Amino acid sequence: MEPRKPEDPQKQWRILIVEDNEDDALLVVNHLEVHGWSVTWERVEAEDTLQLALSNGEWDVVLSDYSMPLFDGAQALASVRRYSEDLPFIYVSGTLGEKAAVEAIRAGAQDYIVKNDLQRLAPVIQRSVAERAAEKIHRASRQLLRKLSQAVDQAADSIFITDREGRIEYVNPAFERMTGYSAAQANGELFTLLKAPEQNPEAYVQINQTLRQGRTYRGTLINRTQSGSVFFEEKVISPLVDAEGRITHFVSTGRDVTERIKAEEDRMRLNAILEATTDAVAISDAQGKVMYLNRAGQELFGEASYESPYRVEDQPNHAMQTAQELILSALSQAERHGVVERESMLSLADGEKLYLSEVIMAHRDKSGETAYFSTIARNISERKQFEAELQHQATHDGLTGLANRVMLGQQLQSEIQRAEQRQSRMAVLFLDMDNFKRINDSLGHGTGDLLLQQISGRLSRHIRPKDLLARYGADEFVIVASDLNAPEAIVGVLDKLKRAFEAPIRLAEQDIFVSFTAGVSIWPDDGQTVEALLRNADSAMNQAKAAGGRAFRFYAPAMNERQQDLLALESDLHWALERNEFVIYYQPQADMLSGKVVGMEALLRWQHPERGLIQPDDFIPLLEETGLIVKVGLWVLKQACLDAMAQQAQTQLPLRISVNLSARQFSAGDLAAQVAEVLAEIGFAPNQLELEITEQMLINDLETSAGTLEALQRLGVRVSIDDFGTGYCSLAYLKRFPLHALKIDRTFVSELPANLSDSAIVEATILLAHKLGLEVVAEGVEQAEQLHFLRQLGCNMVQGYYLSKPRPAAELAGMVALDLADLY
Repeated sequence: MEPRKPEDPQKQWRILIVEDNEDDALLVVNHLEVHGWSVTWERVEAEDTLQLALSNGEWDVVLSDYSMPLFDGAQALASVRRYSEDLPFIYVSGTLGEKAAVEAIRAGAQDYIVKNDLQRLAPVIQRSVAERAAEKIHRASRQLLRKLSQAVDQAADSIFITDREGRIEYVNPAFERMTGYSAAQANGELFTLLKAPEQNPEAYVQINQTLRQGRTYRGTLINRTQSGSVFFEEKVISPLVDAEGRITHFVSTGRDVTERIKAEEDRMRLNAILEATTDAVAISDAQGKVMYLNRAGQELFGEASYESPYRVEDQPNHAMQTAQELILSALSQAERHGVVERESMLSLADGEKLYLSEVIMAHRDKSGETAYFSTIARNISERKQFEAELQHQATHDGLTGLANRVMLGQQLQSEIQRAEQRQSRMAVLFLDMDNFKRINDSLGHGTGDLLLQQISGRLSRHIRPKDLLARYGADEFVIVASDLNAPEAIVGVLDKLKRAFEAPIRLAEQDIFVSFTAGVSIWPDDGQTVEALLRNADSAMNQAKAAGGRAFRFYAPAMNERQQDLLALESDLHWALERNEFVIYYQPQADMLSGKVVGMEALLRWQHPERGLIQPDDFIPLLEETGLIVKVGLWVLKQACLDAMAQQAQTQLPLRISVNLSARQFSAGDLAAQVAEVLAEIGFAPNQLELEITEQMLINDLETSAGTLEALQRLGVRVSIDDFGTGYCSLAYLKRFPLHALKIDRTFVSELPANLSDSAIVEATILLAHKLGLEVVAEGVEQAEQLHFLRQLGCNMVQGYYLSKPRPAAELAGMVALDLADLY
């Protein structure tokens, strides 16, 4: 896109936008241009394209969404910071909460802007760009100041001039400072007045010979100051000649190199120590390039590799490469804090792990700048292994390897805190094995231990991956089941455990059948602390024991009654299909332009012989949990098509039937084949069938969803998104898949047109859906005002009580004859 070019060159920005929705990116650019800014921009939505854009372009600022399906804002910020420490990074997102915003600023973002309120965007960008420019100027100033400071701090060389006999005629101030002799004291004296007893006399013989030959002498002398202290001086003595070439004077320049000489001696001593130590020692320059690695480091790192984003290729050997990667990984922290203490892990060629205790230090020069880095690393693999063994012994049961009471308490406390944050429920299951004492007494404690190990393994395999299993006592186990949508969900966990022990365990040439008595406490209803939850679950288990055992009981009596009711309902549900207890009700869908009924949504009901008509919310979740939903869903599809064909034969009016799919049906790989088989079997036209899926079903597995939708499209079957707006589906997905309609959820329709927010959402949804070539169906229309408002917005179809409540198949003909015009 070519931006407008304002006259003011300061009003031009180069912006890199990290956004999966191009429409959102265009809104941002349009907002800036409307406010007078010329924008050169590029949109990326993945890690690789972001890195390419950063490498190939020069950007003033990066704007990033926070929540994206393939790439999130935190990853984008990390990528930008790896590329540049000071490139401004601003979140422009509709989903960034206060806590995430604070974390984003701490991680290096300059600011965040809410998508639906872009008024701060231009000022924030302007401020960030200005701050970056100011920082560049400030940084350049600091560098220049540092150079000037170094030049000022550097001492000048001493200079003195002698006649041809070696008598001093002039000394500069640096000579006075270095030697302690004033000009008055030195003038007229032989230059040997500085000679120290430690100096070999042969050096002065060499000086005379060199100078008399008209050559310049260079060397290091041991001299003494006026107070008698010894120092080393690096000398350059040159003869001065007159026009006839005769030597008239000698000029001597000198530099005190005592510290350098002593440092060299110290370095040699230190090097001997470093080479003798058993710790790895490495020294790098200010950029992290390793210049030295001692013998122990060569041996320690020789076969080890470090998993680091910093790849090194310019080191002479593998050991120095590994050492450099270790330093580079801590370079910024050491630069900031001066010293970093940490533990690192290396991988050895044989797959083993090498653990290190490291100290990385930044060494600064007189100006405060980092001159070099050093690291000392010690092999602590044996200590780590010992600590791990101690930790495991302290937190795990020695017989079964499961978590013990200590770890159970720690993990349960963590789960309580997580449940508080997520506002979810959690259950504690206290399991007591039935008749374990009899097994121990009859088969012996050794066999009893083997049985407990087998039971632990089977329990571990039949709980959910995120749940915790612990051994609480001799034959007692505790399961912590987290993230429960409702307390009733624990029934499925218990049922799965019960089925896991339907098969016996073979031990000591005997089949041992295992059963449990269980007690259940629910957080937060039955306790809000670790102690309360365990105590109440144990109490519920004891109540179940007193009632005969081999069962489970909730701590709350009301839950026990509810579970008994659910169990009875689930039992009846297994026979409902065979007993023809399911019925289908239909709710008409009318076209807004013609007013005629053009479709029906099939809605499953259960006509229980004793309880009467049961609503979907009371039995559909049980169908999902038991897996019966797949078989029942196929029956609904077939029966709805049969009802539609019967209606068409009676009224001679074509009718489109909408059937809801469950998540299990949609995720199965053979959905399209099943639909094709049903259509072929009963001769129903594919274009008269519409399948409804939810947003969450669509995005759970994008690859599988795409394949299923393409197969349905080849059949000629329509697909609509039900309850649109209540899930997490982005409009970016809608344009990628072969879809036909959106159904606006009743929660957005119920307060139309009075609720301005809902009105804006519905209007935007209809507009964007039409641009994507999708029809729009509004659900839950119950008032004439809602109907008129939706007609003005261009909504294609409506469905709701205003037209008709869901009615049985016998009333299909009457519902087909309905007309919106008759209802005004």
